[in-house]
Amino acid sequence: MPRFSRLLFGGISLFTVSVVLGSACRARPQAPEYTTTATIKDIMDSIVDPSADVVWNSVSTMVSTAGIEEKAPKNDEEWADVRRGAIRLVEAPNLLMLPGRHVARPGEKSETPGVELEPEEMEARINKDREAWNRRAKALHDVSLEMLHAVEAKDREKVLEVGDRLDKACENCHLNYWYPNQVLPPGYEEH
Repeated sequence: MPRFSRLLFGGISLFTVSVVLGSACRARPQAPEYTTTATIKDIMDSIVDPSADVVWNSVSTMVSTAGIEEKAPKNDEEWADVRRGAIRLVEAPNLLMLPGRHVARPGEKSETPGVELEPEEMEARINKDREAWNRRAKALHDVSLEMLHAVEAKDREKVLEVGDRLDKACENCHLNYWYPNQVLPPGYEEH
Protein backbone atom coordinates (compact mmCIF):
# COMPACT_ATOMS: atom_id res chain seq x y z
CA MET A 1 0.00 0.00 0.00
CA PRO A 2 1.49 3.38 -0.97
CA ARG A 3 2.41 5.77 1.86
CA PHE A 4 -0.36 8.26 0.93
CA SER A 5 -2.98 5.48 1.00
CA ARG A 6 -1.75 4.27 4.40
CA LEU A 7 -1.96 7.81 5.79
CA LEU A 8 -5.41 8.33 4.30
CA PHE A 9 -6.61 4.95 5.63
CA GLY A 10 -5.09 5.70 9.05
CA GLY A 11 -6.69 9.14 9.13
CA ILE A 12 -10.10 7.78 8.14
CA SER A 13 -9.79 5.00 10.73
CA LEU A 14 -8.84 7.48 13.46
CA PHE A 15 -11.72 9.76 12.49
CA THR A 16 -14.16 6.81 12.56
CA VAL A 17 -12.95 5.72 16.01
CA SER A 18 -13.28 9.31 17.27
CA VAL A 19 -16.84 9.58 15.95
CA VAL A 20 -17.84 6.22 17.46
CA LEU A 21 -16.30 7.02 20.85
CA GLY A 22 -17.77 10.51 20.85
CA SER A 23 -21.20 9.12 20.05
CA ALA A 24 -20.88 6.49 22.77
CA CYS A 25 -20.06 9.14 25.36
CA ARG A 26 -23.05 11.27 24.37
CA ALA A 27 -25.33 8.22 24.16
CA ARG A 28 -24.96 7.34 27.84
CA PRO A 29 -28.28 7.79 29.57
CA GLN A 30 -28.46 10.38 32.29
CA ALA A 31 -29.36 9.22 35.77
CA PRO A 32 -33.06 9.81 36.38
CA GLU A 33 -34.15 12.61 38.65
CA TYR A 34 -35.77 11.10 41.71
CA THR A 35 -38.72 12.55 43.55
CA THR A 36 -38.68 11.53 47.18
CA THR A 37 -42.32 12.00 48.16
CA ALA A 38 -42.54 9.45 50.98
CA THR A 39 -40.55 10.06 54.16
CA ILE A 40 -38.29 7.57 55.89
CA LYS A 41 -41.05 7.19 58.47
CA ASP A 42 -43.55 6.46 55.67
CA ILE A 43 -41.29 3.77 54.21
CA MET A 44 -40.72 2.22 57.63
CA ASP A 45 -44.44 2.22 58.49
CA SER A 46 -45.71 1.15 55.05
CA ILE A 47 -43.01 -1.18 53.71
CA VAL A 48 -40.32 -2.23 56.18
CA ASP A 49 -42.32 -2.94 59.36
CA PRO A 50 -45.23 -4.83 57.77
CA SER A 51 -42.89 -6.79 55.48
CA ALA A 52 -40.59 -7.74 58.36
CA ASP A 53 -43.65 -8.89 60.34
CA VAL A 54 -44.73 -11.15 57.46
CA VAL A 55 -41.29 -12.74 57.40
CA TRP A 56 -40.78 -12.96 61.17
CA ASN A 57 -44.28 -14.34 61.83
CA SER A 58 -44.04 -16.96 59.08
CA VAL A 59 -41.90 -19.37 61.09
CA SER A 60 -41.90 -19.94 64.83
CA THR A 61 -41.67 -22.49 67.61
CA MET A 62 -44.09 -22.22 70.51
CA VAL A 63 -43.59 -24.22 73.70
CA SER A 64 -46.53 -24.57 76.08
CA THR A 65 -48.03 -27.09 78.47
CA ALA A 66 -49.73 -28.65 75.43
CA GLY A 67 -46.33 -29.30 73.85
CA ILE A 68 -44.23 -27.86 71.07
CA GLU A 69 -45.98 -26.22 68.15
CA GLU A 70 -43.93 -25.57 65.01
CA LYS A 71 -45.25 -22.95 62.61
CA ALA A 72 -44.15 -22.55 58.97
CA PRO A 73 -45.82 -21.90 55.63
CA LYS A 74 -47.78 -25.01 54.61
CA ASN A 75 -48.00 -24.59 50.84
CA ASP A 76 -46.58 -22.72 47.86
CA GLU A 77 -49.11 -19.90 48.22
CA GLU A 78 -48.09 -19.21 51.84
CA TRP A 79 -44.38 -19.35 50.90
CA ALA A 80 -45.10 -16.92 48.01
CA ASP A 81 -46.65 -14.46 50.49
CA VAL A 82 -43.52 -14.63 52.67
CA ARG A 83 -41.37 -14.20 49.54
CA ARG A 84 -43.26 -10.99 48.66
CA GLY A 85 -42.44 -9.68 52.14
CA ALA A 86 -38.76 -10.58 51.68
CA ILE A 87 -38.66 -8.86 48.27
CA ARG A 88 -40.04 -5.67 49.82
CA LEU A 89 -37.35 -5.88 52.52
CA VAL A 90 -34.62 -6.32 49.90
CA GLU A 91 -35.69 -3.21 47.98
CA ALA A 92 -36.72 -0.88 50.84
CA PRO A 93 -33.12 0.03 51.79
CA ASN A 94 -32.61 1.43 48.28
CA LEU A 95 -35.52 3.79 48.93
CA LEU A 96 -34.06 4.75 52.31
CA MET A 97 -30.70 5.67 50.75
CA LEU A 98 -32.07 8.05 48.09
CA PRO A 99 -30.64 11.53 48.67
CA GLY A 100 -33.13 14.20 49.63
CA ARG A 101 -35.53 11.93 51.53
CA HIS A 102 -36.62 13.47 54.83
CA VAL A 103 -37.24 11.53 58.02
CA ALA A 104 -40.73 12.93 58.52
CA ARG A 105 -43.10 15.57 57.20
CA PRO A 106 -42.57 19.17 58.36
CA GLY A 107 -43.95 19.66 61.85
CA GLU A 108 -44.35 15.92 62.49
CA LYS A 109 -43.36 14.97 66.04
CA SER A 110 -42.13 11.82 67.72
CA GLU A 111 -44.85 9.35 68.72
CA THR A 112 -42.90 8.56 71.90
CA PRO A 113 -41.16 11.78 73.00
CA GLY A 114 -38.36 11.20 75.46
CA VAL A 115 -37.92 7.63 74.26
CA GLU A 116 -37.02 8.36 70.65
CA LEU A 117 -35.47 11.45 69.14
CA GLU A 118 -37.58 14.02 67.35
CA PRO A 119 -37.59 13.68 63.53
CA GLU A 120 -35.36 16.72 62.98
CA GLU A 121 -32.79 15.23 65.40
CA MET A 122 -32.91 11.91 63.55
CA GLU A 123 -32.44 13.67 60.22
CA ALA A 124 -29.49 15.67 61.57
CA ARG A 125 -27.81 12.41 62.67
CA ILE A 126 -28.39 10.84 59.25
CA ASN A 127 -27.11 13.90 57.37
CA LYS A 128 -24.06 14.20 59.63
CA ASP A 129 -22.74 10.87 58.33
CA ARG A 130 -24.58 9.68 55.19
CA GLU A 131 -21.91 7.03 54.65
CA ALA A 132 -22.79 5.34 57.96
CA TRP A 133 -26.52 5.62 57.14
CA ASN A 134 -25.98 4.03 53.74
CA ARG A 135 -23.80 1.31 55.28
CA ARG A 136 -26.56 0.39 57.74
CA ALA A 137 -29.18 0.43 54.97
CA LYS A 138 -26.90 -1.82 52.90
CA ALA A 139 -26.60 -4.20 55.87
CA LEU A 140 -30.41 -4.39 55.97
CA HIS A 141 -30.43 -5.10 52.23
CA ASP A 142 -27.82 -7.85 52.54
CA VAL A 143 -29.52 -9.72 55.38
CA SER A 144 -32.89 -9.30 53.62
CA LEU A 145 -31.36 -10.89 50.53
CA GLU A 146 -30.22 -13.82 52.67
CA MET A 147 -33.79 -14.04 53.96
CA LEU A 148 -35.12 -14.07 50.41
CA HIS A 149 -32.83 -17.00 49.56
CA ALA A 150 -33.92 -18.89 52.70
CA VAL A 151 -37.59 -18.31 51.83
CA GLU A 152 -37.08 -19.36 48.21
CA ALA A 153 -35.43 -22.56 49.49
CA LYS A 154 -38.40 -23.01 51.86
CA ASP A 155 -35.82 -23.58 54.61
CA ARG A 156 -37.66 -23.12 57.88
CA GLU A 157 -34.51 -23.29 60.03
CA LYS A 158 -32.64 -20.79 57.88
CA VAL A 159 -35.60 -18.38 58.03
CA LEU A 160 -35.39 -18.53 61.83
CA GLU A 161 -31.61 -18.05 61.84
CA VAL A 162 -31.61 -15.16 59.35
CA GLY A 163 -34.61 -13.64 61.16
CA ASP A 164 -32.41 -13.02 64.20
CA ARG A 165 -29.83 -11.22 62.06
CA LEU A 166 -32.58 -9.24 60.34
CA ASP A 167 -33.75 -8.06 63.75
CA LYS A 168 -30.18 -7.08 64.62
CA ALA A 169 -29.80 -5.05 61.39
CA CYS A 170 -33.00 -3.17 62.20
CA GLU A 171 -32.01 -2.59 65.81
CA ASN A 172 -28.51 -1.35 64.88
CA CYS A 173 -30.10 1.42 62.86
CA HIS A 174 -32.71 2.28 65.47
CA LEU A 175 -30.05 2.48 68.20
CA ASN A 176 -28.16 5.06 66.17
CA TYR A 177 -30.96 7.22 64.80
CA TRP A 178 -34.19 6.66 66.73
CA TYR A 179 -33.30 5.97 70.35
CA PRO A 180 -29.53 6.38 70.73
CA ASN A 181 -29.78 7.13 74.45
CA GLN A 182 -31.18 3.70 75.29
CA VAL A 183 -29.09 1.84 77.84
CA LEU A 184 -27.89 -1.40 76.26
CA PRO A 185 -27.45 -4.69 78.08
CA PRO A 186 -23.85 -5.76 78.72
CA GLY A 187 -22.26 -7.48 75.74
CA TYR A 188 -24.48 -5.85 73.11
CA GLU A 189 -22.53 -4.57 70.15
CA GLU A 190 -23.32 -3.48 66.61
CA HIS A 191 -22.59 -5.92 63.79
